[in-house]
Amino acid sequence: MVSKDEIRHLGWLARIELSEEEISKYESQIDRIIQHFDILDSLALDDLEPIYLKKSVRGLRIDQAKDFGADVLPKTRNGKDGYLKGPKSDVKP
Repeated sequence: MVSKDEIRHLGWLARIELSEEEISKYESQIDRIIQHFDILDSLALDDLEPIYLKKSVRGLRIDQAKDFGADVLPKTRNGKDGYLKGPKSDVKP
């Protein structure tokens, strides 16, 4: 069984605030998920051969490198001093 402290810790890791109502709700939901995994763990699969799926690669294109030249960054809105400036992050360490 998952404790409320573990749910709070998961919320802290995900950087979300959880109300007591949400903690109780997620506690029961995660317990049900773990019960499903327990059912899967109890299946006897030792005698079964693994199934390998073969995917067709006919629909995929071949990657081809293209030379855009050295003057690509100056043409972008966020290019500066040979670098591309990305958006600011709101995540604080």
